[in-house]
Amino acid sequence: MIAIIAAVADESRLLRQWLFPCEVRRCGRRDLYWGNLFGRRIALMHCGVGKANAAATATLLLEQNLPSLLIAIGCAGAYPDSSLAIGDLVLASEELYADEGVITGDGFRDFASLGFPLLQENGATLPCRFPIPTDLLASARPFIEQSARDAGCKLLMGPLVTVSTCSGTLAAGRDIARRTGGVAENMEGAAIAQICREYGVPFLEIRGIANRVENRDLATWDLPAASRNAQQAVRALLQGWSSPPRRA
Repeated sequence: MIAIIAAVADESRLLRQWLFPCEVRRCGRRDLYWGNLFGRRIALMHCGVGKANAAATATLLLEQNLPSLLIAIGCAGAYPDSSLAIGDLVLASEELYADEGVITGDGFRDFASLGFPLLQENGATLPCRFPIPTDLLASARPFIEQSARDAGCKLLMGPLVTVSTCSGTLAAGRDIARRTGGVAENMEGAAIAQICREYGVPFLEIRGIANRVENRDLATWDLPAASRNAQQAVRALLQGWSSPPRRA
């Protein structure tokens, strides 16, 4: 079974239409959409916006329906120097937290550097970054690239950055991009990636670019195009994949 998490219903509308049959179950206090797509069992949930919602939903989903893979989908804002345009796709090479830490006179420091690790594994402190295995990316990328070509957009593979406060100015976006090396930002991905890491479940993230991170102007955004292209990429991936990853 493959799990999919989107923040809001508009980011999964097409996928839910493609599931057949689509059965709505309860998973804790949330709806779980359960169905088939290209012969694969799919469990889809909406987490709501933000890291707390994302972590809670991912934990609930993995506790009750431990999948072989979890895919996070949705929209993102592209950092100014990323070369990404509205409607383009990002396949995350890693997910990272941008603002789990403290701002000092010498700049930002994450919690790990302060001796308060976000996550420990086998006694080792892990950084606030969650890389996605190269073999998983290599197997998924060709199908997503083809979907991008079919949609007339571009695919970029690179780090996605999870924030608590979205960057609403050009200066803020450039600062986070410089500090993290990220290409685009969102509000859920790193939290889902962290929970997947703890449960040993492979994780992928595909996002459509809804806006560029600059001085905020909603008139330039295109959430529908970003959501549509991301969902079509997931559909192409599930259709083309001969052997999805197995849980560790």
